[in-house]
Amino acid sequence: MFQRDDGKYGLSHLPDFEFNKYVSIASRQRQRYAVYATKPFFDDIHTRFYNPEDIIHSKKNIDPRHLSIPYINVEYSFNIWGGTYKHEFDVLFQPSIRLDRRKISADRRYRKKGLPSKLVLLHVLSFLPPDEKILALNLPFSIIVFDVRRILRSINF
Repeated sequence: MFQRDDGKYGLSHLPDFEFNKYVSIASRQRQRYAVYATKPFFDDIHTRFYNPEDIIHSKKNIDPRHLSIPYINVEYSFNIWGGTYKHEFDVLFQPSIRLDRRKISADRRYRKKGLPSKLVLLHVLSFLPPDEKILALNLPFSIIVFDVRRILRSINF
């Protein structure tokens, strides 16, 4: 198992039933279209602040500042009768959106000039790790393996 956050999964790629978890802070026209922030929010994992109308994720314009969803890459390998088989899948972290107080500069562009930060109430996006039950792969006690290639060869001859 490896935890990754490499931009493989973004909000524009999510199906509608998964994107509904983000509707309180983001909007899009449909799947694989650009995703915009609807409210100012702070991404807790990536420590980034997004203003309304900022592009959060776009399929065509890949930007390192765009929001990506962290995930765990799970890989299982099996040895069955001398053959090694691999099964790999990804499990996304679950979003948690809450109201919280954060210190945000009055204008992000002028942070270097020493403007004071204000304590404001805003939406905070954080990601919760997936449940351990989802990461487990339950195998049956006994299996039957059919070698379809040998059956086809015997039928053809």
